[in-house]
Amino acid sequence: MKIFYVILLLTLSGCAHIDYKPSVNPYSALGDLVNKYQLNTQQLKCEGINASNCLTLVHELNQLMLEHPGNTAILSIAAYSFYKSGRANQAQQVINTLLNKPNPPLNAITLGISLAIEQGNLAKAKSIAQYGIDVFGTQSSPYLQMASIHYAQGSYVIASNYLELAAKFGLKNTIYFYHKGLIEEGNANNLLACNYYEQVLSVEPEHKKALARRGKLSILGNCYS
Repeated sequence: MKIFYVILLLTLSGCAHIDYKPSVNPYSALGDLVNKYQLNTQQLKCEGINASNCLTLVHELNQLMLEHPGNTAILSIAAYSFYKSGRANQAQQVINTLLNKPNPPLNAITLGISLAIEQGNLAKAKSIAQYGIDVFGTQSSPYLQMASIHYAQGSYVIASNYLELAAKFGLKNTIYFYHKGLIEEGNANNLLACNYYEQVLSVEPEHKKALARRGKLSILGNCYS
């Protein structure tokens, strides 16, 4: 009987060894996806011929989230991908999960602010932005988003102050000049606004928003040329 018991244990151990599949490292799996879809080298584009790639990416991310629920890095990439592929509601659900975790990453905070602004919930956007400033005070993005919130509320002086702080912490010059243009338009300083848009276009001639803003002001006679 004892021999039979030992044989049974060995048999079960052998079966367990045969059926065992080592779990995939979530960071390795995520890294493979990031490289596959070049998420670390360019913005995700989901329009036109890129739509099918985004659909596949979303499917793979959903699978990863099932396999590794609660993984912050996977959730962050998933929220971004859902948002870029037009799945704002799904992105919001993931962002809510991330913002309720200890120490949410900056990219989750940034997307959370953007979603709140798009939903017209400026009070929520301001609260998240303030948290971003408190935790990531040496990064430009929370200051820029706080500037955008105050701009949307018509508080142009406060918006300008936050924009200057964003510039202090490394905001790209073209982004700074474009938003200076928006603020000066809000202040009805159209000639100055036009000058800021022209500074953007001197560096990025195809900047669509600056082209449109500068074109409108030019038609109204608010630019030198």
